Amino acid sequence: MKLHTVILVLVLFLVLLFAGINWSLFARQDSINFIFFSIEAPLGVIMLGAVGVLGIIYLLFIGRLEVSSMMEARKSNKALEEARELALSKEKSRITELQNVISRQIEAFGERFESLEKKIKGIEDKFSGTENKVDDIIKRFDEEGVFIVKGSREEDESSNDGS
Repeated sequence: MKLHTVILVLVLFLVLLFAGINWSLFARQDSINFIFFSIEAPLGVIMLGAVGVLGIIYLLFIGRLEVSSMMEARKSNKALEEARELALSKEKSRITELQNVISRQIEAFGERFESLEKKIKGIEDKFSGTENKVDDIIKRFDEEGVFIVKGSREEDESSNDGS
């Protein structure tokens, strides 16, 4: 129970206790003047009825406030849930878009890597050919570092020997 309800019940209990203790005074008949007319009735019972009516009006007012606040909380929760779902869907779409961008970049890097591998392979082939030529040239030097010309000198010697 909420504090205001406990206080109201406590006050009503005290009023009823007071009325029960002093019931002979509450039930005594008197002439009561209502400005435009007057009647013979017990003033205590009329006042006790007025307190009861005010208590019921108060409870109805508090109940209406509780119901309206609960409805407002429900609307707020519904709006919050819709906003949460919208944010989640946007986040999912952003993640999907980011995955697509990353995939495209990885594919682009893969293509560049393949083209670089082909260029490196071509360079390796050229270097291998150049290395073979250099090895052949190095082999043509004798131990003293003199370059040996194979084709033209042998022909000269063979033509000199035959002449």
